[in-house]
Amino acid sequence: MNLRPAVIVQVLVSVCLLASCTQASALPTSTAAPASTPTPTPTATVGFGADPLPLIQPEWTARLTRLLSLIPSNYSPAVFLDVQAALANTGIQESLDLEVLGLLDTLQPGASTSVDSAVVAFSRDGNGMIMVIQSSLDVGGLLAAAGGLGLVELGQEPEKHRNYDIQSVDVFDISLALTSVDGSTLLIATGSPSVGATGPEQIRTALDSFDGLVTGLLDDPETSRMVRELPPGMMAVVLGNCATLTVLFHNRTLQGCTGAAIGAALSETGSGAINAIVGYENEAQASTAMELMGEEGFQLDGLTFEKVAVVQERSLLRLKLPANVDQVATAFETLRLP
Repeated sequence: MNLRPAVIVQVLVSVCLLASCTQASALPTSTAAPASTPTPTPTATVGFGADPLPLIQPEWTARLTRLLSLIPSNYSPAVFLDVQAALANTGIQESLDLEVLGLLDTLQPGASTSVDSAVVAFSRDGNGMIMVIQSSLDVGGLLAAAGGLGLVELGQEPEKHRNYDIQSVDVFDISLALTSVDGSTLLIATGSPSVGATGPEQIRTALDSFDGLVTGLLDDPETSRMVRELPPGMMAVVLGNCATLTVLFHNRTLQGCTGAAIGAALSETGSGAINAIVGYENEAQASTAMELMGEEGFQLDGLTFEKVAVVQERSLLRLKLPANVDQVATAFETLRLP
């Protein structure tokens, strides 16, 4: 019997919640340093709509970058969800199929009180997945509860990796590993016991990335800049290639595209915007892409270039695309695909 990694994680998290492994306590305030304000460049070119681009919020950026700091360099896409923001509005819950985004299908509804935000990242070879959860979940209690109910066979004592304790188990032909990074961050990895990296191997790599011992996703200068300049939103995805961007842009406008960071901001009424930072190989290709977007438009239904705000900053294009909740759900369903 084969189950998706997300299903295994869902079972374990659900058991933990049923066994009262979480505490309804306030989450600690992040101490990460606020993101520095990007230096304006003289090459910025404003186009299309006159609406200004959203401003960066240092607190949101610090939370996003902290979760992404646990993602190794060879993972894409990496999908972020502000769980509390998504669940705080009934209208958005009813309109947006959160399970489609590949994040909340790992959590039962009761987990919303203890989960603040999450990142799911997929290995480029398709054989592994890493999830980072900002919450108060207890790793030891989670596995103990699952084992007590006979859902999994508990393994040996936790593996020591520097100051981290890694719990692992093989179940339904899936290698699963968990560890607590600190008092409020849970790291989960799934893989195959026989193909590619196992869950424990991926956990060790993620922890090494977090501690600066191996190259992480944010060690790439362009990716780091796009993430740190992304406006705040309920959802975000970091892409190491541009294949799935055709859900938003025409193929001709993606010539020379190297990667992107995409975010979505939604209001209580379901209206909002998709904010995108798209990277190109050089400034000339970014300029050409901007011109082609003006000629060919965009893939979202009803969206014309007059409604879009775009700024070129050297080899980057920053865009604000008005979108409703259904358009956001459709776009992120494609963008999140490995």
